[in-house]
Amino acid sequence: MVRFAMQALGAESPHQRGAKRSRSEPLVELPTSPPLPLQLQEEEHQLAATFDPDTLDCQICMEPLSAPIFQCSNGHIACSSCCQKLSNICASCSNPTGKIRCLAIEKLIESLHMSCRYAEYGCQKMLKFTKKRGHETSCPYTPFKCPASECSFSGAAKSFPEHFLEAHQTRTLDFQYDVWFTVVLNPTDLHVLLKAENMVFLLHYEKEALGNIVYVSFFGAPHREEFFSYHLAVKSGQTRLTMESVPRSILQEDKRSTNFVFIPRPLNVPEGLVQVELSFHHPGEAISALHINP
Repeated sequence: MVRFAMQALGAESPHQRGAKRSRSEPLVELPTSPPLPLQLQEEEHQLAATFDPDTLDCQICMEPLSAPIFQCSNGHIACSSCCQKLSNICASCSNPTGKIRCLAIEKLIESLHMSCRYAEYGCQKMLKFTKKRGHETSCPYTPFKCPASECSFSGAAKSFPEHFLEAHQTRTLDFQYDVWFTVVLNPTDLHVLLKAENMVFLLHYEKEALGNIVYVSFFGAPHREEFFSYHLAVKSGQTRLTMESVPRSILQEDKRSTNFVFIPRPLNVPEGLVQVELSFHHPGEAISALHINP
């Protein structure tokens, strides 16, 4: 739903309506009541409306419009960036553009408040149109598809510990950044969820013909990968295999790429237990990847 402030055209104020009252009409004294809170008073000047938000995209670059917005003499609008790229020639009619501001659309966009595209997954924020895209790139309710094979579940990052436990009997381990910890994998393990502060990582344990593969991914957008790094060491019997890498986003089609540890089958101990030692690191500043609400 799109919500914006708008004052009804032609609406009369209470003072104007009272001035038109007939003098022969008796006056009625109404009981007094305390004034409405400011927030409620402002709500009276707002309307709720629904429309396709794509109508407010620039028809040239298809990006959301933002001020300054220009129009040609025929009313075709374009964003400032596209006007410059097209040498201030309208893409629709070839008339000059880039000088006349479309103030009506600018004011409309400035007043718009829209729900997050991930509202159905739990996000309840109402966002200014100009801030919507920035919020959605790091919204904690961005949905992810479950990486388990033949599972159709999709949900926010914070829903996966419970989902993996109930649907896949997968455990979740808590850890601290920059502190080594150990995960013991048994032959039936496919994944182990790892949770630190407000982030969820996934330890993958894949079985191949010649051995097993171990690597880590995380529930977050691909452009957030640079915020994290991890060390992984696998102990199997007397053998120790190590790797330093960056976890791939769970959204990547090839999450493991070349960043994994391969454990040759002869190295597996008889009972099939594999000891994995891990340490994660992130920069000192606040991580803006997809967070889990506490």
